[in-house]
Amino acid sequence: MKLSLRNLITIELISSIAVLVALGRPWVVATYSETGFPTVNLSLSANELNATLNGLAIAAIASALGAIATRGIFRRLVGAVILALGIGIVISTFNLTRNLDQFVGEQFEQAIGREVSGWAAETTNYAYLVIPAGVLVALCGLAIMLKSFESGMSQRYERKPSQDRELTPWQALDQGIDPTIPS
Repeated sequence: MKLSLRNLITIELISSIAVLVALGRPWVVATYSETGFPTVNLSLSANELNATLNGLAIAAIASALGAIATRGIFRRLVGAVILALGIGIVISTFNLTRNLDQFVGEQFEQAIGREVSGWAAETTNYAYLVIPAGVLVALCGLAIMLKSFESGMSQRYERKPSQDRELTPWQALDQGIDPTIPS
């Protein structure tokens, strides 16, 4: 596969969407039971545990449009932003998986109204999808930041400046000059 701007933006966009979809899926299914009280079951997505990841994923999707809309130094700046967003996704996911007990405990505290301990939880493996996708977003941002992608499409349709004396009648009409009027 060729390292082109189109391919990099496609990979970055697909990875960002994969992160966004994975964040909406249940990451933890936790249960708390106490004698004399009903059992409390929580099915928590990453968005419910830590909203930072959702914002980073949405910003990464929007930055793909920024990479398309800009050129030159501004595209390189957008590449740096994409790199930072990818790193942020990876770091936030590591933070979430490392402190999962704390985040689930906070959710139980909100659901029950007091601090509880002794709950049981089962986790899913969505973090193993989000971390590589975040790395891909960061690598795409790094490539966009470091490589110059000057497209030939816009240059192909730009008019070339030339002198009035050197123009053929058709070229003069194309540039808005009346060839019948002497200059």
